[in-house]
Amino acid sequence: MSKVLVDTNVLIYTKDRSSTFHLKAINILNRSEELFITTKNLTEYYAVVTKGSQPLLSPIAALQDINEFISYFKLPLSK
Repeated sequence: MSKVLVDTNVLIYTKDRSSTFHLKAINILNRSEELFITTKNLTEYYAVVTKGSQPLLSPIAALQDINEFISYFKLPLSK
């Protein structure tokens, strides 16, 4: 089984239904590879989806997503 580090953009596009990349991002997450994220992915996700005058998500919704990501993906451990 392949190990894949998921890019932050993939996480963002799974939540942005208006994006032309939305379905592609969903398909990436449904692949059979072992999927990983990093703490940097999580902080970037939060910053992007909660910024601007019309953010994609509220801070609470973004934190809920992050908790889901942590339970779904593997986080690499440093030695």
